[in-house]
Amino acid sequence: MSNLVTIFSKFYDKSGQHIINLNVKSRYHGSTRENQQKTDGKGFFIFQASSNRTIEILVKPPNANDYMVFKTINSSVISSTTHPIKVCLPKTIEEYRKENIKIPQSKTVKNFFKVVDSNGKVMTNFPIQSRPKGKKSFERSTNEEGLVEIESSPNRDIEILVLTSSDKFVLKKSVNSGNGSQQPVLIKLDEPYDNFKTLSTITLLDRNDNNYIVEKTNVEIWALDSKEKNIITTSNGKLAVRGYIGKWLKITLYKPDGSPLKSVDYLPKRINESSVKLHLDVDVTIGRTAKNEPNITKQIRANILITMNQMQKMWPKADPEKMKPILDELNRDLIGYKLDTRLRQAHFMAQVRQEVGSSFSLREQVEYMGAAALKQIGYYRTHHKDAYIDGYKKGKGPANGEVIANRMYDDNYRGEKYKLGNTSPGDGWKYLGRGLKQLTGKSNYQDLTNMYSIIWADEKVDFVKNPELIEKPKYAVRSAIRFWLKYKLYDVADKGAEGVQVDTITKIINKATDSYAARRQHFIHAYKIFI
Repeated sequence: MSNLVTIFSKFYDKSGQHIINLNVKSRYHGSTRENQQKTDGKGFFIFQASSNRTIEILVKPPNANDYMVFKTINSSVISSTTHPIKVCLPKTIEEYRKENIKIPQSKTVKNFFKVVDSNGKVMTNFPIQSRPKGKKSFERSTNEEGLVEIESSPNRDIEILVLTSSDKFVLKKSVNSGNGSQQPVLIKLDEPYDNFKTLSTITLLDRNDNNYIVEKTNVEIWALDSKEKNIITTSNGKLAVRGYIGKWLKITLYKPDGSPLKSVDYLPKRINESSVKLHLDVDVTIGRTAKNEPNITKQIRANILITMNQMQKMWPKADPEKMKPILDELNRDLIGYKLDTRLRQAHFMAQVRQEVGSSFSLREQVEYMGAAALKQIGYYRTHHKDAYIDGYKKGKGPANGEVIANRMYDDNYRGEKYKLGNTSPGDGWKYLGRGLKQLTGKSNYQDLTNMYSIIWADEKVDFVKNPELIEKPKYAVRSAIRFWLKYKLYDVADKGAEGVQVDTITKIINKATDSYAARRQHFIHAYKIFI
């Protein structure tokens, strides 16, 4: 469910006097469900509604036969007892009491429609448009059962338009309203649900419509339907959020000290939305909070920062100058990167130690792999002779890494569960292991490209076209962080400091590796350094 907002409305007659005990109602536009009350002793009608909905306020003046719509508002409008929504009647109360008002009634009928995708999946909260044939369209959405109610005159030709994955409404059904029917008319889309992926560009605002611009703001996006959570970071007050049409997202912003602001629910209604505004429950102007409101001053605890001394103990043979930009990138957002406890850091560093080796290499050193190691991987598992020919031989300099990588990582010689997306000549060498986690294979490079702008919304990078970028410190770190966040390895780390936790993380990173024991030893070493 969406968060409810409280709306304060106050009623006045023509003379400017507030009106008490006036019959009033509120309802969502197009809905038959109504909230009926009387104005209080000060003329107020106070009610609640979901955010960003069109609300109709109806009034039944004295001597009137029925209610009339006097005001239409968007529920996101800001109101209070001191600044209420004003509803003004065109006559004084005395004038209403002296005459009988007759409101012409027109009979209407109701028809129901049920929307499903091409596979029969019910489409909830799905936008459609309806219109009398040849007339202007009105938009509404299906409910949780995929149903939508259309009210019209009897025996009227009605056209139903549905949204497509090209972000356009197209005519899908034409029916005659007849005398109305409770039996839903089925509307089957031409596309599956999976086609309705969305990308929304959201501008963050405070409750007073000021831009919320705070450097390195961490944002959690929770898809309520699938329970999937992602973390992204923004410094420009904008979010690039992916989701599905009609599926609620819960968006939680974190202050730099790690504490959250109140979550806000968001429902994508278009494939691409570029002008979405999201109001947060905070007063802030370019990083400064109002008095007595949530503090956003950055307060990273010094005792959780990773130090160069710790890095040098993990990699005593590595050049400190090489590790410094890595260290800076890790420390820039320990909270967002879920490395904000010493136990998490120990688990993370133990895995990195195995991946980059004692020399802290950000590119896989395949040219130094001997025959014994090669025989365990891909092509060389069935071509032992070539493993001896191609592999590194001590005292004879580095082997031909390009030949080794192209053979070792060729999908034609890998089991179905271990394919890497390397289907073209040269892919093995082009997409060999890089970064702190030694990201390997074209499919994984593509996955990093897809997720990168979700986590780091202020930058878009194509690692398939530019694989060497992952050898740079910034992207070397972020390629590993993306994996750490995607598979929630921090949750495993939080469970303890035993071998079972290390093995669980190792299995997720590289199930077929022969380095389980080595990684456990690295963790024992890291535990002594970080904890």
